[in-house]
Amino acid sequence: MSKVDDVFDFADELIDEWGHFVTFVRKENSVYDPETGATTETETRQQVKVVISKLDISEFGGLYQANDVKIILDPVQVDYIYITEQDYFLVPRENADDEYMKVIEPVTYRGDRPVCYVIIARPQ
Repeated sequence: MSKVDDVFDFADELIDEWGHFVTFVRKENSVYDPETGATTETETRQQVKVVISKLDISEFGGLYQANDVKIILDPVQVDYIYITEQDYFLVPRENADDEYMKVIEPVTYRGDRPVCYVIIARPQ
């Protein structure tokens, strides 16, 4: 066990105070049928609480689009899974459909287990 696992469990407190509920959609079990050429996927949907903030386009040393956002997620909510670029978030909006935000770059801050996910997402 790493010291970061004992000392730096900050994501839960930050998210409890400033977070909002969104739907996290995880794509799993992609199956390709060579006869039809179709791919079927299973989606798992889960309500999670996240903090969404503005992203400076050069913040992580990469170049991002102006409307990209940073999503902070407590890994306990998703049972410490590894988030991939196939996954996405549905963010509720007032008087409009949920906004689809595709995971562009999932970053995990970890010791033995992740202590925080900082996810770069792109509204679609």
